[in-house]
Amino acid sequence: MSDDKYTFDPDSLSFEETDKKKGKKIIISIITQLFAALSIGFVVFITISYTIKTPGQRKTERENEMLRQVYDQLNERYKQTTFVMSDLQDRDREIYRAIFSTVPPLDDDSLEYNYDSLGASEIAAHYTETTNNVATMLHNEDSTVSNLLAILEKQTDSLKYIPSAMPLDNADLKYLAYGYGKKLDPIYKTPQVHKGIDFAAPKGTVVTATAAGTVEYAGEKRDHGVMVIIDHKNGFKTIYSHLSDYVVRTGKKIKRGETIGFVGNTGKSLTAHLHYEILYKGKAINPIDFFFEDTNPETYHKLKMMANNGGLCLD
Repeated sequence: MSDDKYTFDPDSLSFEETDKKKGKKIIISIITQLFAALSIGFVVFITISYTIKTPGQRKTERENEMLRQVYDQLNERYKQTTFVMSDLQDRDREIYRAIFSTVPPLDDDSLEYNYDSLGASEIAAHYTETTNNVATMLHNEDSTVSNLLAILEKQTDSLKYIPSAMPLDNADLKYLAYGYGKKLDPIYKTPQVHKGIDFAAPKGTVVTATAAGTVEYAGEKRDHGVMVIIDHKNGFKTIYSHLSDYVVRTGKKIKRGETIGFVGNTGKSLTAHLHYEILYKGKAINPIDFFFEDTNPETYHKLKMMANNGGLCLD
């Protein structure tokens, strides 16, 4: 047996065959390289996982962004609807509830939601809930409108007897208005309750009936000057004072918009104007809440501010 077939292993203090020792080294080398390769592969996998997004992740992010945009649009529409509804609430509460027995919708901020920390599935779930809430709200509103339309169908005839327009052509607010309430008498300089609205219009301006009815009085009285009183149904009466002349007679049936006289400066009057009153069951009420046929929310608020400015009146 030749000496080159064996080598001395200092670890085991024995002689081993040369081929077995080479095989052992090869196996150790392979295991070392395999471990190194697995380690490098694991590091590369982790790096790719955190830096490169999969198609599924990109799809989820797109869905998330789409849901956020849809939700933003829904919130914006709701805010716009709430703004319009709140702008009309004053008029609805005082007029529509009294006339049609309906209650204006309440403000509701329940659709406001903080979803900054939510994922796509949570946003989708909340969006579904919100959509259902809106659908329920719209259904309720639709029921309210349907009930209102049913009431309107039954009361179509009586609606024409409710004063709902200005007594002269003033949709563009070209004639200044002086309002209802506590004022200073321009003649006697004493406090008084002004029971109507004064429109400062040129002498001869056409005055029209604000609702259908029957002329109760057409003539002249000391303080009111030349005046017309129209009796409407449902307890309403309207008074038109300080006219220069009238073109109707007592007992005449009147339609809304029909000419009844002309602006003047008769009676206790500071200057040419029309004094307009609305009585309901014998009690004077503020006419400014009954101009809804000739005004939109913007002109209504302008007219209201104009009428309340300065505490002045012209008679």
